Amino acid sequence: MPSDRWGIPMWYASSTRNPFFYQQSDKPENDNNLGGKDDIKFSSGESFSIHINGPTSFFVQRDPNFTDSIGGCDMSFSDSESRGYTHKSNDLRDVEYKCLIKIEGGDGDNTASISGPTGHHTSSNCCQGFSYMFNFSYTDSTPKFRFRKEMWHVSYHDHSTGEWTSPKATFKISGHGYVGIGYVRYNKKDGRSSGHDSVILEGWFNPNPEADIKNWTMLKRIEDKGGWGDDGDDCDGLKDQVGTWGGEHFRIKSNDSDADFTIKHLSLREIDPSLSFDDDPNAPPPPPSGGTGGGTGTGTSTITGTFRFNQDINTIRASQCAGAGTGGGGGGETGSAKFYDMTDTDHTTELSNSSTFQNRTRVGEQCDNSSSRMRANVLNQLDVMLAKVGTPGASPTIRAKIWSSGGSVRYTSPTAIDPTTLSTSFALKTFDFSANTVSINTGDIVGVEWTGTSSTNYVIVAYGDNIIPNCTYVNYESGVWEPKPTTRDFSCVMWE
Repeated sequence: MPSDRWGIPMWYASSTRNPFFYQQSDKPENDNNLGGKDDIKFSSGESFSIHINGPTSFFVQRDPNFTDSIGGCDMSFSDSESRGYTHKSNDLRDVEYKCLIKIEGGDGDNTASISGPTGHHTSSNCCQGFSYMFNFSYTDSTPKFRFRKEMWHVSYHDHSTGEWTSPKATFKISGHGYVGIGYVRYNKKDGRSSGHDSVILEGWFNPNPEADIKNWTMLKRIEDKGGWGDDGDDCDGLKDQVGTWGGEHFRIKSNDSDADFTIKHLSLREIDPSLSFDDDPNAPPPPPSGGTGGGTGTGTSTITGTFRFNQDINTIRASQCAGAGTGGGGGGETGSAKFYDMTDTDHTTELSNSSTFQNRTRVGEQCDNSSSRMRANVLNQLDVMLAKVGTPGASPTIRAKIWSSGGSVRYTSPTAIDPTTLSTSFALKTFDFSANTVSINTGDIVGVEWTGTSSTNYVIVAYGDNIIPNCTYVNYESGVWEPKPTTRDFSCVMWE
């Protein structure tokens, strides 16, 4: 996976439509794309600090001459959505925004946020203040995270997931030293309906970046398809307006009364999640072996050929060539890289070879094309959300397999789950694929199979709203694979 100048992984390919990549320099006081400098204290090194005493923020922007969004505080949401931007046609929209942050002090009541895109927050009832936000507490012994939508300045709406914690963050951030905070925001084409995009948000975290700069985990991903917020009509929009437009300011902020933030390795990059790294001609190569970028080899090698970069997230290794690492994740994972993660239980579907349920015996996720995260990975473990209805018997068991696009079985996991051991509530169940050697091809399907015939005692699997690009949720009904609406994804975790 490509990295930035400090060795922090790039999670998505760079945009070729709207290229932009700000990496904080060694003298950030001279960086034209860094704003809010009146609140910043610059030292002689690459880090800078900001003392929080009331609402305090800094931001990264594309246009150093930006003053106000079109319409200013009277900005029209409907016009912004129609244009696709609030300042200029090359406004930043689909981004990775991240930094290392060290926090000292804090009044115990406030959080920090990383957010954008937005405009100036200059007065109350200001519509250009619309923003998506990823918040985290830093004085709690176990940090709390949440996603918020600032519909206008100041009108906050917490996402329905509310506050949540993560096993990756089990310590008080204030006084801990540097942690990594990352924010991803991008549009999903036609995510609400034809011609109407939805917005994907991701929150990322690195608990100890100075020990391992590559140990980043996506804590949660959500999708705004509407139903979030109730006062967007104050700004000539829908009450639950989805903010699909680009903008200028990407902020880091707190309302604390006494805290000190130190920032380094700040970056903001326009991304295109529909691309793989193969499609990104500007993706930088990994640092040379034995160089200053953290390589561990010695000597000089000459390699001729074509490199393919695949997603390799949540992996702790001596090097990317050193085999399986010890990195963490959910379920019963073995430490290998996670290349697909969906564990929502928003919706359920039945497995039963009965006419009541369309003789549905398999459910899975299909690799659509070469840009899919599934493609070219060797599945090592599959975790699936499973439950039961009624009292299905011990036989047949539930099996997990990889099928080709033509329907033939390419690999069967040795794990066989007894349906009687399932709960009536969903739980993540693990299937072992450690002996698997086949890599996933375009058209292949990874999923589970149960061939019981009862319409009252059966197995159920979960799916959620679609958030994984270039993959399709499919059912096997009456002997035929049937693609379901692209608004779905199979609830499972795939480990490389």
